[in-house]
Amino acid sequence: MSRFNRSLSGIFLKFEFLSKLGYSHLTDQNIYIFGHLTDQNGENMVQLDDYLIKLVADLPRRFEYARGLRRRFIFEELQGKVNSFMREGRCVTVLLPGLRGTGKTTLLVQLYFYTHSLSSEVIYLPVDELKLLGFTLIEAVERYLEIFRPERPVLLLDEVQYDEKWPLTLKVLNDRKQFLIIATGSSALNLKESPDLARRAEHIHVHPLTFREYLYLSEGVLGKGNLKPLLDFDVELMERSMAESAPYLWKAEEYLRTGSLPFSFDRKEPEVYEAVFTLIERMIYRDLPQVKGFDSQTLEKALKLLFLLANPRGEHFSYERLSKILGMAKGTVISIINALIKAGILVEIPSIGGMTKKVKKGPKLKFLAPTLRAALLYKSGELEKGLSALLEDAVAFYLSKIGKLEYEPGKGGADFVLTVDGRKYVVEVGLGKDRATQVRRSMERVSADRGIVIGEKFYANGDILSIPWRAFLGMI
Repeated sequence: MSRFNRSLSGIFLKFEFLSKLGYSHLTDQNIYIFGHLTDQNGENMVQLDDYLIKLVADLPRRFEYARGLRRRFIFEELQGKVNSFMREGRCVTVLLPGLRGTGKTTLLVQLYFYTHSLSSEVIYLPVDELKLLGFTLIEAVERYLEIFRPERPVLLLDEVQYDEKWPLTLKVLNDRKQFLIIATGSSALNLKESPDLARRAEHIHVHPLTFREYLYLSEGVLGKGNLKPLLDFDVELMERSMAESAPYLWKAEEYLRTGSLPFSFDRKEPEVYEAVFTLIERMIYRDLPQVKGFDSQTLEKALKLLFLLANPRGEHFSYERLSKILGMAKGTVISIINALIKAGILVEIPSIGGMTKKVKKGPKLKFLAPTLRAALLYKSGELEKGLSALLEDAVAFYLSKIGKLEYEPGKGGADFVLTVDGRKYVVEVGLGKDRATQVRRSMERVSADRGIVIGEKFYANGDILSIPWRAFLGMI
């Protein structure tokens, strides 16, 4: 689908919603003048006051689908923000950046229902929809306050990056100390965030799903876990964790292929890959231009670059080789990769050592969600070869949440070097191979305290521990 058709489909979806709210007179004769939807006579067809009143009335029905859904683990933290505001009047601004497809809108909708059960003074504003209608975020908030006159309003703002002045708007609203503001947006929103807002706002990143969260949301089993028993080499607690997750470990490969993004539920596997690939295209053509002003030709090559990096051999390609394959300057390749990292598609893992060594060797690149790589491998017909690469994506995702993650460059170097609370771990990931000897050598080279093998066996031998990869995924 072309970028033009993708944009049109989004517009038609918004027009469908407006028609359901009573704006059935929208036709292809409508035009935009000075950013507002108008008819052929130049008169505004959608008034902001009418829109807000109808939106507030329709929200429960509009989001009925979310009432029966299980909540992501992060919901509890957001629920606490609402409770603190209701009990103590603690006014904060919370930003929820995250990759497309991680369930940010559903989170906000579930938070709307929870808050509405405590107070009617809550509004959900879809900022992309406001932009479509030609209204700014500050206009919508000011009119909401004027019409409904809430005393302690909770503002739930979805996709704030669609408003060009969102950082200034949130700063101004935050400084009034009247509201609880919770706002979602793409991972790229951090790049445009003003220093003033960065100091004022709290940030809670919406990550892809872990295996346990995937099982909880899809099956209602298990719950939160943690990697502390693994880091402590606490064999007894690890055995308990493994026994708890054992009945569900047969779904581990399914998780790696399709389960790290929540919108994949209740879809057949090929449908998931097609949906995720469409998501990747949106991130390339909508999010990347927010990060850096790439032209259309460069964006097309950015997609080709992702296909190259998704290949299990791709992470071994040098910038020079990627430059030659894509037919573009090395500097442009590096700029694209940096943009993909900032947009939240790729994860950068630096090499261990001093700055000179890091610059010379460059980073190791992993996909933030294994399902992103799986969709690209599916489209290129190489999915069956990609299990090890998908597992490494998941391991990098898990470990980057708990400490400083690096890798050891060079032949025989450690897949990962993790530092947590001053303790250094060498981590090797391998299917079908016991890499304890390789781990021991890496530990000596990087002066690590302990070594972890994520493979097929479970054993502890002094300062080296091995855990089956499915059991590792089942820990959190």
